[in-house]
Amino acid sequence: MIRSRKIMILLLLLIILVSCDLTTKNEARERLKYSAPIQLVKDYVEFRYTENDAIAFSMLKSISQPKRSIIIYTTTTIAFLILGLLAYQSRRERFPWQVAIVFIMAGAIGNLIDRLMDGHVIDFIHFHYKDQFSWPIFNVADILITCGAILLAILMLNRSDEEHEDKGDEQSEPLITETIESE
Repeated sequence: MIRSRKIMILLLLLIILVSCDLTTKNEARERLKYSAPIQLVKDYVEFRYTENDAIAFSMLKSISQPKRSIIIYTTTTIAFLILGLLAYQSRRERFPWQVAIVFIMAGAIGNLIDRLMDGHVIDFIHFHYKDQFSWPIFNVADILITCGAILLAILMLNRSDEEHEDKGDEQSEPLITETIESE
């Protein structure tokens, strides 16, 4: 694929994914903020509006707000630097590597925009089993980050297997010896 076309496709994908995240959060704000949760699958899946001013799974909730914000924005900055480095290093990789990074970046950008605009992230997807089990409430950005990370892990494992197979093939090749014929 021509490099400039590949970059355009990745940028378009990034814009679409961030837009999907922000649109669903806006819909959740407008339709769920002051209403009861909407049951999608009774006792299992619902849309429930929450504002998360901590990080994933409400981690850091016990830390006081000024310190929590410093930690969140510092780790977010570090994460974006690492993602930028990964994006730069993956420029020669196959397309799925870049797609995985775009998914992670889109989720991170969506949550960062929420945090900068509102001081919190809107979460609204809730999996649970009656009152016995409750998965933390999440959003589309969290799904994008998770899918991107899983895809990266699969690609890394696949690469590791391919490298192992390549080394095995090299070792199994017979040694070729030259014979010198004397005249």
